[in-house]
Order: sequence, then C-alpha cells, then structure tokens
Amino acid sequence: MVSIPEHALKLVDSSLSQTLEEYSHTLFITGSKNVGKTTLLYSFLDKTDTLRETLVLEYSFGRKSRQSGEIEKTLCHIWEYGGKLNILKNTMSSIPIQGKYFLLVMVDLSKIKSIWDTIETCLRTMYDTYSKNNYPEVILIGGKYDIFKNYDGEIKKFICTSIRGLGILHNASVLFCSNKEQQLLRRAKEMLYNIGFGNNATIKDKNTNYTKPLSIPKGSDSWESIGIAPSTLDKLKIRHISRIASDIETNDVAEIASQRNAHAEPDLDTLVASKYNEIRNMAAIDSSVDDYLLTLHK
Repeated sequence: MVSIPEHALKLVDSSLSQTLEEYSHTLFITGSKNVGKTTLLYSFLDKTDTLRETLVLEYSFGRKSRQSGEIEKTLCHIWEYGGKLNILKNTMSSIPIQGKYFLLVMVDLSKIKSIWDTIETCLRTMYDTYSKNNYPEVILIGGKYDIFKNYDGEIKKFICTSIRGLGILHNASVLFCSNKEQQLLRRAKEMLYNIGFGNNATIKDKNTNYTKPLSIPKGSDSWESIGIAPSTLDKLKIRHISRIASDIETNDVAEIASQRNAHAEPDLDTLVASKYNEIRNMAAIDSSVDDYLLTLHK
C-alpha cells in the first residue's frame, strides 16, 4: 500500500513537468513543538493561509525557474514533522528524498532545559535512519530569540557554547531567528531560499557573539573561537547537563498536574485523568506513522 508521503509526492510530480534529480531539493524540518516552524515555512513560501498546528506530518513544495524565462524549474519538497520525537524515525525513514537533502532542527531557545534533548534526539534519529554516505546537511535553528535575548548573559553564553559545539561536531550551520523580529525572520527565509533553490545553506553576516543572534555557516567555527578545548559529543553533553539538567520528567509531571482539578465536577477530572493516561500509554507504542496516516483516509 502506498504511504501518504509517497502518494503526495506522486500527486505533485504528476502536476508538474518532469524534474531532473539534480534540480530537486528535499527539506525536512523538525524539532521543538510550537517554536514557529510553520510560520517560518509560510514566510519562505509566501503563503497567506491561516496558520494551523502541524499534528504529525505536513507536505508542501516550492518551485522556481532555474534561469529567467526558462520553463524548467527547481522543485523544493518540504516536509514538516510536528509529532513526538520518540517516533520520529518512523516518519524520517518513510520520506521520499529527491536531490539535495537538508535536515533542519529547530529548537525553542526560550526552553533552555529541552534544547540538548531535542537536538540530540533529532540527530541520533538521523544517524540511525540513513547510511553515512546519505546523511543530509544539518542546519540548527534557534527559534524564539526574542525571548532568549533577555536571559541572563552567562546562561546565553553557555547555551550558545553548547549549540556551537554541536554545530562543529555535526558539521552543521547555526542560525538564531524569531518570528516576531522581521529582520531575523527575513534572514532565516533567505537561508531557506538558498537551500531550497540554491546550492547550500548560505548564511550572510557571520556572528559568533552570544550577545547577538548566532549566524554561523557550517565549517566556519572552531573550538578555539568558542573558548573550550576540542570535545567529543559525550564530553560536550556531560558539560552541558552538569549545569542544565533535562526537563523531560519535569514536563511530564507538570502536564499531569495541569489535568487535575481542572473542571467543576470531580467526575470530569477523573475522566480526563483516565484519558490522559490512555494517551500516554499509546504514545509509548512505537507504531508506524504511515499506518496512522493511512487510517485517516479510509
């Protein structure tokens, strides 16, 4: 049975003239929930539709003439994942890849305790899904910079050090942005345009100063510039979590607590708690996202 991603790709291909592999690009964006991934993509594609939450997986595409006046176009396939990261592999492995492939991991800079876990989970899934010769080019995007910029200077410096270190270890570009600051949104849009229709993640105006939004092309940073000794991933992780512990368990407890005593009738609270536990149990099952998507169209 044809999966939803494969079906979507066939529909697009059937409505367009044949596009050579070398003129196709694939973008896969994932990361933190409610960080502004959809807003960024809408800006890139100049879409004016009303924003809606990405529940699991969304597909869109953009196209551009390779040269002025030409009929042939560069086609950019865009996949946005909004589901749970613990089942990300099911989706990532089912994405049909055409041409140059880019993985964009967008993290919520306003939630500093989840930054490491989000990036680590996404990149570990990438390495588990693809062979070494087929790794996509990685771009680390820090969203909600408008909030992060007001944090304590030492915290900002520490977070930036960790993200820059991850950028070096994974040969990734790093870019901070905010959907509430037009200049930063425009810069992120330009970067998407470059990877969608150009040759690489061209990032202008390099900046490594933590007091300003990071803007670092891949391969242009160094441990000496960061100010720490060359590190392995394990050493960098130990350094990070020794100061900023993960909030995964904390978030689970807070979410459970928010469901308690939320209604005027105790019976409703009991029902909500029961349903919540049911959903939590379902989330622990490593089910196929493709199978789930197919059920929506039966």
